[in-house]
Amino acid sequence: MQGGQLTFFGGVGKSGGVQVFYGKEGQAVLFDFGVEHSSLLFPKQLTLYEPVGATPGRELRQFLLGGMTAPLLELYDPEHIQGLNVAKVRQVWGEREFPQYERISLFIGHMHTDHMAVLPYAHPDLPVYMSFDSHSLFRGMVAGGHCPDTKARINACDDLSVIHFGAFTMQIVEMDHNATGVAGIIIDDGVHRIAYTGDWRRQGKHPERIDRFIQLCHDKKIDLLITEGTRLTADPSTVTYQMTENELLSRYSDIVCEAEGLVYLQMSPRDLERMANMIAIAVQKGKKIAMEASHAAIWHAANREGLRILEGHPAHAATIQVVDATMTAGLSVPYEPISLEELAERKGEYVYFFKFPDLAQMIELELLGDIQGQSHYIQSDYSVKLDHADVAKYLNKFGITGHTLCNGGHAHPEALSDMIEKIAPKAVITLHSRFPESQNTRGVKAYFPKKGETVSVSSVIQAADREENG
Repeated sequence: MQGGQLTFFGGVGKSGGVQVFYGKEGQAVLFDFGVEHSSLLFPKQLTLYEPVGATPGRELRQFLLGGMTAPLLELYDPEHIQGLNVAKVRQVWGEREFPQYERISLFIGHMHTDHMAVLPYAHPDLPVYMSFDSHSLFRGMVAGGHCPDTKARINACDDLSVIHFGAFTMQIVEMDHNATGVAGIIIDDGVHRIAYTGDWRRQGKHPERIDRFIQLCHDKKIDLLITEGTRLTADPSTVTYQMTENELLSRYSDIVCEAEGLVYLQMSPRDLERMANMIAIAVQKGKKIAMEASHAAIWHAANREGLRILEGHPAHAATIQVVDATMTAGLSVPYEPISLEELAERKGEYVYFFKFPDLAQMIELELLGDIQGQSHYIQSDYSVKLDHADVAKYLNKFGITGHTLCNGGHAHPEALSDMIEKIAPKAVITLHSRFPESQNTRGVKAYFPKKGETVSVSSVIQAADREENG
């Protein structure tokens, strides 16, 4: 029985944009479907305005011609590639020949744009697999205007479920990251077993999920481990440790408890568990909740879909008000509005889930009402930091106290090494990293693929064996 092969379309020597193609005997699965942060274009988010984004309506064409997504046109909705010169797309990849399969499926590990930005342009017949909570978050992102919808056929999967593709199986294993619903996979083709971590961390709310993944991989005798290495640097010994999620929430609780003015909370609405915990803590400390409208839409729509991680969470009982100045056409939220004037008059009562492009609101929120110079601004793993020129200007102007409460979504280099050692695969590949060669694999042989390379799993294992045996 012959094993499968891997093609690396993205995530090689870069942060984000992982696209790995695994195939065997006419069937294949692509994991993930994002765009690298450092490519020609940045997959647009509502949190940023600086990066160069694709031209609206021409995103997929520019991703393909820029070499930022797999040059397999059968993956994409024909409406988005009408008239595209196929020869030019192939030319971008040096006229390489890529494996052809009768049936292709897609796995998406989580809902960060560098892992799912191409999903809206997927072919309507493409089967897409993701965790149940990732699907709920995706529905929220669409409702909140953070992402276009997709015509592809999404299969929302239970944790530890196994999908059968004939020549191989794929098990979905929920992990921990700062995006709700994150999952990795374990592929078993009867010859080799390949594990893909997706993005992961140990300092988050659920380190027990990482322990479980390690144990599963160890018990299944994984041959090839594919892991992210985002936090690797040229010298990993200089990488600092980050606070745990529980420590972060404790510090947040202290700030909310002590704040006499408005608490501006700038956080990613794709981390719905942190959002829920921060809502619940604020209410427990006697605060009310105001939200920017797109955040509120994500929160409502994702929970309406049924987020399993938040079943029975006390945040569901919180009363949420939407700041009326943030409402835009097409957004629908079932929450009562609150005006900037009312929020300004009562700012000592509120935590405001805030979005960076709305900085101008501070002019009214801080200058109206009686409380002056007593507000707090929390940046919690948001894409725009406190030292951003505009943020710093506003905080200084209005005497707002800034706080950074971050622990990131990615594993420390020592945690990476620990996982590799405990799983003890025959070989390891580190993707989603600018410095994969700096990873201490603790004796496990590393393989460094090139972008566009196709290689059999057997040859990766054999290369590791040859190196080990001299």
